Amino acid sequence: MSHIHHECELERHIVEQLEAAGWRVGKSADYDAARALFPEDVIGWLDDTQPQAMAKLRAMNGAGTETVILDRLVKQLENKAEGGTVNVLRYGFAVAGGGTLAMSQGLPEDERNDTVIARYAANRLRVVPQLRYSLDKTDEIDLALFINGIPVATVELKTDFTQSVQAAMQQYRMDRRPERKSGGSEPLLTFKRGAVVHFAMSDSDIRMTTKLAGDSTFFLPFNRGNDGAAGNPPCEDGYPVSYFWERVLQKENWLHIFQRFVLQERKEAQDASGKTYYKEALIFPRFHQWEGVTRMIDAVRVEGVGQPYLIQHSAGSGKTNTIAWTAHSLIRVRRPDGEPYFHSVIVVTDRQVLDQQLQDAIQQIEHQAGVVCAIDRQQSSLPKSQQLAKAMLDGVPIIVCTLQTFPYAQKAILGEKSLRDRRFAIIIDEAHSSTGGSTADDLRYVLTGQSEEEWEKLSKEQRLSVWQSSRQRPGNASYFAFTATPKHSTLSLFGRPRNPAQPVSQDNPPAPFHLYTMQQAIEEGFILDVLKNYTSYQVAFKIGSEFVDDKRVDEKSGKRALAKWLSLNPVNVGQKVELIVEHFRKNVAHLLGGQAKAMVVTGSRAAAVKYHLALQDYCQRKGYDNVQAMVAFSGEVPNAEVKEPSLSADHQFSEANLNPGLNGRDMRKVFDTPDYRVMIVANKYQTGFDQPKLVAMYLDKKISGVEAVQTLSRLNRTFPGKDKTYVIDFANEAEEILAAFKTFYRDAQVADVQDPNIVYDIKQRLDGMFIYEQAEVAAFGEAIVDKNVTHQKLYSLTQAATDRFNGKLKILNDAIDQWEKAWETAHDSGDEQGMEYADVQRAEYCKKRDELMIFSESLSKFVRSYEYIAQLVEFGDPALEAFASYARLLRKRLKGISAEQVDLGDLKLSHYKIKKGEGLVGVAVQAEVPGLYGMTDNGLREARDREKQYLTDLIEKLNNAFGQGITDTDQVAFAVHVSEKLRTDSVVMAQVQNNPMEQAMKADLPIKAIQAIAGAMSSHQTMATKLLSDEATRDVFLTVVYELLKKDAGAELLSSARG
Repeated sequence: MSHIHHECELERHIVEQLEAAGWRVGKSADYDAARALFPEDVIGWLDDTQPQAMAKLRAMNGAGTETVILDRLVKQLENKAEGGTVNVLRYGFAVAGGGTLAMSQGLPEDERNDTVIARYAANRLRVVPQLRYSLDKTDEIDLALFINGIPVATVELKTDFTQSVQAAMQQYRMDRRPERKSGGSEPLLTFKRGAVVHFAMSDSDIRMTTKLAGDSTFFLPFNRGNDGAAGNPPCEDGYPVSYFWERVLQKENWLHIFQRFVLQERKEAQDASGKTYYKEALIFPRFHQWEGVTRMIDAVRVEGVGQPYLIQHSAGSGKTNTIAWTAHSLIRVRRPDGEPYFHSVIVVTDRQVLDQQLQDAIQQIEHQAGVVCAIDRQQSSLPKSQQLAKAMLDGVPIIVCTLQTFPYAQKAILGEKSLRDRRFAIIIDEAHSSTGGSTADDLRYVLTGQSEEEWEKLSKEQRLSVWQSSRQRPGNASYFAFTATPKHSTLSLFGRPRNPAQPVSQDNPPAPFHLYTMQQAIEEGFILDVLKNYTSYQVAFKIGSEFVDDKRVDEKSGKRALAKWLSLNPVNVGQKVELIVEHFRKNVAHLLGGQAKAMVVTGSRAAAVKYHLALQDYCQRKGYDNVQAMVAFSGEVPNAEVKEPSLSADHQFSEANLNPGLNGRDMRKVFDTPDYRVMIVANKYQTGFDQPKLVAMYLDKKISGVEAVQTLSRLNRTFPGKDKTYVIDFANEAEEILAAFKTFYRDAQVADVQDPNIVYDIKQRLDGMFIYEQAEVAAFGEAIVDKNVTHQKLYSLTQAATDRFNGKLKILNDAIDQWEKAWETAHDSGDEQGMEYADVQRAEYCKKRDELMIFSESLSKFVRSYEYIAQLVEFGDPALEAFASYARLLRKRLKGISAEQVDLGDLKLSHYKIKKGEGLVGVAVQAEVPGLYGMTDNGLREARDREKQYLTDLIEKLNNAFGQGITDTDQVAFAVHVSEKLRTDSVVMAQVQNNPMEQAMKADLPIKAIQAIAGAMSSHQTMATKLLSDEATRDVFLTVVYELLKKDAGAELLSSARG
């Protein structure tokens, strides 16, 4: 029977293709299994490239020269500290009498050095099929790949006709163990010492591992992706995996991977008992990382400097290493004449972890320090802006700075004369958060690329035109923007039209330069689908308004005050904390060998403090010691907001005093230890925070769009044994969360092209409100381009418009107050007609005041949209630039409407219940993908009345909206009040703790509860009267009190936590 369908046919094809591409084909018989070397190539390479050193060694060692060299090479390969395959290939090895012998030559960066070019050509790439690698057994590996006699990769082949790639992976796990039965290890298969990477390959699928470890060997995909999904695209007249030998194993690429890509990683970790150890790993680039970096560098060689590159790589796809490889490649890429394309690479990131990883990675590749300078971590007395300018002027190869410091880099590039001829590559991490275009205000006063003499010769219009042009990307800088979740503005600024020959349009929208989708990452098992165990929980409640003054309040302020009151209400927080703790203990705590962690995302800093205190209190009362929490927020929170009764109102909560166990240590590192299981956050650690042990997230914050994807993606990192995640969401609708994920599941689609005329629409509306005069704007425009202009001068030029606006606002506020008082007078005297007339007048003045607010809003909208759109479009209109500078300063001086202080009186939460809502089964749904839309709000809304409402009406609306399905069992506020009174009675507590409900109800509980109810007549009259007069209601109420005393929980809550 023909063997045409067997794997030997695939093997034969690969070997033929490699031989045609310049690889040598070797025989297993010529392989030295004991040393794991191909001696002919080791000696041949050294003879070809370092003949003088070899002549010395032969003169010194005679016939034993080859043995001396090979043994010395083996010793260096086995050196655990400085040796190993990667280090030997990069840095060579030393032999007495011959000095340091190089073991490979990377691709020359330019064509000036003939010796280096000749040495590069001498590299020997060899493939050995059916390699018998062991001294103990006759097993053969399908393909072994060598560079200059040193093994760098092995390949086990299967064909889909007979077996899948899974069979090849299983073969590595079971039959390719590094340990030898006779003791010791197989050198070819030993981590770091032998082959760097092992490929399991079928006709259509490739997986790789850098560490063989028996059953626990972990493989990653090395596939191209198939239209955004996992796998490889079908190939009509070849193999879907042919890219492996046609592209990856192509000589230049293959050598480059080992010279510039492979990284050794050493990470501190803790085991379940808290003992510290170090994990070592070899990082071989995944296909999307290698292809993305390679394509960018190839494009730079063709396009030169000044282009944008948007890299949309899914969260958890290894962006940190991709950025490190990109940064290093960019400082290395040279023109044919030897000149660098870029003199410095500036990496803009808010992740401290990134600059450390960059330093580690680049030090390995470069084998020298001082290549990376992190501005924000430097010990320096200079301001950051000066540090940055100095690093750029000194030509530091890689400069790392934060988003806040970055505008000074723009300023230096544009304004520093000596930097005009320098070229910069700017890498932006998490680019979706840095596309607003608002650079530092003083950037406007920079002599943008002009000498003082040149500047003096320019007219006012010309100076403004120079500034306007400078808003666009500098011609001597290329931008490399990385994000998993590009916004419309990210794509507009950094994307490229799908057809580069045509301008951007509705039919030719901007798209990423390179794409690795969330879909592919999930399907490849590189990240988890965090929506698979997503459950929303709805809160149902009723607010008792008996003790609220029946007064009118500003509707907006009233709603805001009620929402804040509810979010910090102790019953609301307490019940959610109970559900969180019980869910964590039942479903999460035991996972990952007891190392699983959770994050609680709150809506405000005060809520984070409240949650932390409630969680500590609950765990203390229940005797739980395995739910230790830390809390993360910025600044200090006054107790006046938190209202913790045991502390004074002026007490300030901070991270330091709420997390005494940190002792000044880095929160991220401490959270990785077994000491903490839960992290409670408020606007912190929702992006760029990698903690693979995070398994559950409890959301009590309204989020959507990019923020939703970024926040929930904290859970998606893989970890040994982690096969599921949990999201419990108290604040969002399941459909909205799913829509956010669908937007970024594949490539984010721009639904429209940004209309630049929105800038003129907003200005037209502003002009028509006559707050400023055109002559005032023109005078400001003339002043601002004068390099000697003073702050006092600019202040005086915005004074007239400020006085007009603030003066009008005061008149209108006085009129509104006057008519509100008239309404109250008419109300007190029962004058319905007078009330109606006063309300009409008040509403009219409110609308006029809202027109002023529209002016203030539109000023901000103008500045925001102009700064962004001027990066996309050359307006050619210096008057716009002058107005933008004027608007930016004027908006800061205009007063607003202060929120009305709403006294909520003795508000009580009378009913409360948490019920399970909708769940999701994952993000992978075939449905229409939501598009991304540009700025469309031109500020042309109608003026509105700020309506007045009775506070009791607002409460009733809330109760109607959230009170469905609530019964008397959910009357929590009074039940908590009564149970707290009874908790001090040791006899009742002993009866409750030691008896079931039936028995307890026959003892002292009912009579003591009735006494407590009667004692509360003054504060809860309505409820107390009903309970004392209605035995059926009282029986239900007593069951709730019993549950609270027994378990600190309502029965409903416990059942939903178990669900």
